[in-house]
Amino acid sequence: MQTNYVSTAALRNAPRSEIVRLQSELADRTIEIATQRHADVGLALGADTGRTVSTRMDLGLVETLLIANGSATARLEQTQTALADLETIASEMLASMVALPPGNAAATTLEIQADSYLDRFADRLNASDGGSYLFGGQRSDVTPMERFDDGPKAAIEAAFQAKFGFPVGDPAAASITVADMQDFLANEFAAEFDIGAWTTNWSSASSDRMVSRIAPSERIVSSVTANEDAMRTMAKAFAMIAGMDFSSFNQEVRNTIVSEARIIMGTAITDVVSLKSMLGFAENAITHANERMSLARDILTQKTADLEGADPVDAKVRIDLITTQIEMSYALTNQLSRLSILNYA
Repeated sequence: MQTNYVSTAALRNAPRSEIVRLQSELADRTIEIATQRHADVGLALGADTGRTVSTRMDLGLVETLLIANGSATARLEQTQTALADLETIASEMLASMVALPPGNAAATTLEIQADSYLDRFADRLNASDGGSYLFGGQRSDVTPMERFDDGPKAAIEAAFQAKFGFPVGDPAAASITVADMQDFLANEFAAEFDIGAWTTNWSSASSDRMVSRIAPSERIVSSVTANEDAMRTMAKAFAMIAGMDFSSFNQEVRNTIVSEARIIMGTAITDVVSLKSMLGFAENAITHANERMSLARDILTQKTADLEGADPVDAKVRIDLITTQIEMSYALTNQLSRLSILNYA
């Protein structure tokens, strides 16, 4: 017969290791009650862990797109406001040209109005959302528009002097014929609003519009730029009145300029309305995308909860059981710690 010896130290230490395990499980069950989610998802799901990782990635993408769509919507609303103001000043200018009476005083007043509206035009195209310029296109970190007096006006005056041989405002301007002015407006002046001269003298914006991802598989154009035809056409109509000392011409030439500017301004207003419609379509597309993704978010959230969810009732039962076991282990450890061979001597 063989006798095995068990020391009181071994007996005393055995419950301690069990207590450590029970305390760890107690912490996990407490987390599950608080979060209603497995404390260790990988351990609980095993081979199904990949499914919950994939679901959470899809959910994260949807939530990111919803936040980004909120920013895109705010930018679109601000852009619509700026375009509406451009449409307003263009319409007011058109009305003033239609109602323009003959005479130098009326011509001077119209010139002042056009110059003022060019400043307002630049202000609207330089609008920002606090972090980027709305009309900068894909170069949204650079101020898009130069003010008329800071460069574009000088280019028009240089073209005028090259054409007629004297500077803008010279008394000789009164002798310019209708035919000569029509030729200038159709050629040298018009060239100042071609995209090459425009991006040299007027605009630092990119011609490429912003494209936004509004859903996992959907992208839309979400901006317009200062280089749009509508902007160049509107500036052209304003500059016809503000850029050549309009009041210095004879009445026939003034009538010719106003007639041409009215046609161009009408085209600009139509183009601005088209841009507003395009952005309205983008806003509508974002609204529908948000509705679909909100539904998808709810489904993915529920799917994640189904995969990772822990039963709080079961966790509570386990906590009660573990607490009882820990108390018993402490009591047993306490009793074993008092054992001594001296008690049996």
